[in-house]
Amino acid sequence: MKTVKFIVIGVTLFLFFYAIMPHMGASYDLMFTFFMIGNFLVLYMVYAVLKFGEESKGRWSEGDWYDDVNKKYSKAND
Repeated sequence: MKTVKFIVIGVTLFLFFYAIMPHMGASYDLMFTFFMIGNFLVLYMVYAVLKFGEESKGRWSEGDWYDDVNKKYSKAND
């Protein structure tokens, strides 16, 4: 999971930097290059998360919708 975490953080920082480039006065050619690189980085990030990410232990069929909330949503309240 550490590998995926660093990939997600790295790609997010790259895309954040790309998003603020017009405000910093970057040239069109540089922004276009970052745009093209960003597309491949997003595809690689999706691949890495699907290939190397950890699967959730909870199951939707058992009422576990989110890993960060300890609630059962699909069970009837008694």
